Amino acid sequence: MTTKTRVTKIGLIPHLKKREAVRSAREILDWLGERGVKGLLDPRSAEALGLPELSFGEGGDLKKKMDVAVVLGGDGALLYAARMLSPSGLPVLGVNVGHLGFLTEIELTEVYDSLERVINGDYEVEERMMVAATIRRHAKDVEKFTGLNDIVVTKGAFSRMIRLETYIDDHHIGTYPADGVIVASPTGSTAYSLSAGGPIVNPRMDTLIITFICPHTLFARAFVISGSETVRVVVHSSHDDVMVTVDGQLGYRLGDGDEVTIKKAGHKTRLVKLTSRSFYEVLKTKLSEGNI
Repeated sequence: MTTKTRVTKIGLIPHLKKREAVRSAREILDWLGERGVKGLLDPRSAEALGLPELSFGEGGDLKKKMDVAVVLGGDGALLYAARMLSPSGLPVLGVNVGHLGFLTEIELTEVYDSLERVINGDYEVEERMMVAATIRRHAKDVEKFTGLNDIVVTKGAFSRMIRLETYIDDHHIGTYPADGVIVASPTGSTAYSLSAGGPIVNPRMDTLIITFICPHTLFARAFVISGSETVRVVVHSSHDDVMVTVDGQLGYRLGDGDEVTIKKAGHKTRLVKLTSRSFYEVLKTKLSEGNI
């Protein structure tokens, strides 16, 4: 989707542990002001930078407060921003200030030329499917999460393997002794799922990818299923060192008999696209020659 509407309000989300990202955020705020564009900060950054008056706040309709969000960091910062901003439908531009930059669109050296284009509405938006998880315990829903990359059920580093009773919709596909299972979006197919032997899936597809982690069976293989289907995993464990993690950033402890249901989320991440690079070009650049 292409937009030509002039942008007048931009929210910045810098990675606070990267000095270059924080420094750049301050400079970009001044640069935006010189061009009559209102610059805002996420609440944590506004507090850290001593600029509480520029916070775009939490909750509410963020789309009324800003037109585009700019993330200054690596893929981790973009994953965090995606979970925060996706319900509002805000377009997100990822600026790589980190090492990997698989999801980010541009490098920091390109930021001002790119912002000129964004301000003039000269950009496209690519929608990415997200995944939603519900944890159920004793027949009650106890927690819900949404992620861009993946939902992972896994044992602790020093724990014995767990058994994962796995369903697609109402169909029992097997009970697998393993270290865990990854349910990824197409975007997440090039993350943890890839490292565990899962397939690479074009991020424009509407699918879920199920990949088991170190399964102790010859019959556990990755599944690529329809985005309209639901995955349900019942945990069987003799210990309490089991977690569900979201994008490798959020975690929730699981117990024996807990159920994790994963499906396509009701909203998507909307990424600002400024280049004509295809998914396959990015894939070749980042995954070849050990660049990941």
